[in-house]
Amino acid sequence: MSLGNLFTRLRGDGAISSSSSPEQQEARAEIVLRSRYTRDLSFENIAAPPEPLEGEPLFDISVAVDCRHHEALHEVTLSTTITASHEDRVIFVVEISYAGLFDIPDMPGEARERFIYTEAPRILFPFVDRIASDVTRDGGLPPLSISPPDFVALHNSASRSQRQSKR
Repeated sequence: MSLGNLFTRLRGDGAISSSSSPEQQEARAEIVLRSRYTRDLSFENIAAPPEPLEGEPLFDISVAVDCRHHEALHEVTLSTTITASHEDRVIFVVEISYAGLFDIPDMPGEARERFIYTEAPRILFPFVDRIASDVTRDGGLPPLSISPPDFVALHNSASRSQRQSKR
């Protein structure tokens, strides 16, 4: 198998598919992660060189999910901003936009939307966490490890807000 044909196959329920026979592919729709990549990365080490802190810093973390369509492919981008501060002083800011190019077969609209805004970011999040850890460590700070957000709750909240704004 050439590297050009090596990619992750996901079943419609989000599980990784280990088989790829034509009969099994026709029996269920598979979502294929064609590629993943950093779209944008910024690290501002405002308090460099780092000084010992008395107490723990406060972290403000925001996430957003966006989707753009490229013919049959969906580019899902997980944008994360992490701001660390201590006593009204910003220590660092990390901004990461990480994307995955998903080949999503014919799915009902609601299931497709749910995958794009809940499962796809869940697949991409560990890579965002690793990048955040690497850049803070490379900036002379302790490696940062962030917990994954509840993408289902975020999507449900955004959907409710969108429905209320249409009224």
